[in-house]
Amino acid sequence: MPRDTLNAGRSCDAPPRRAASTVIWVICALAMIAIAALDPRPLHAQDRAGGGMGSGNGMTLAPLPGASGSASDDSMPPPMAKMHIMQPVSASMMVAPPYGTSPLQVGFFVLADDPEGIGFLTYSWNFGDGTVSSLPPELYIYHTYHTPGTYLCSLVIKTVDGRAMTLMQGVTVAPAAD
Repeated sequence: MPRDTLNAGRSCDAPPRRAASTVIWVICALAMIAIAALDPRPLHAQDRAGGGMGSGNGMTLAPLPGASGSASDDSMPPPMAKMHIMQPVSASMMVAPPYGTSPLQVGFFVLADDPEGIGFLTYSWNFGDGTVSSLPPELYIYHTYHTPGTYLCSLVIKTVDGRAMTLMQGVTVAPAAD
């Protein structure tokens, strides 16, 4: 019977030694997965509390190369400072009346809130009939539509720090009754 040169002194029918070490490695890996599934804490917490990889069960984790193992190691950068994400502007706009005959005077009622408390810089109106305005913020603003048609009024509210919101309302103007 011919002999395997990698396994000198063994017959070819015997499994090679490399296969045995691979099986042992797979068994160890499966054991580590099973331990992690039973105890969801990170491995370093398991080692401190017992029952984990370093609890005398023969399976310990080697430290990472270059790691000192100290929890108060100054080689790590400090944690990132808390970030403040600006809250969006909230606003609503109503129109009264939304339809009628020409000439139609319409009142736009706007409620706007800046949750950051910084305040509003501009109100930019486009009434949809070619008229624009940058009047300061008021509770009500009036506009008269003279020509029959359907119009889309838009208002862009912008805060001092650049946050903006666009509001839109439709207005329908019918021809005057004869």
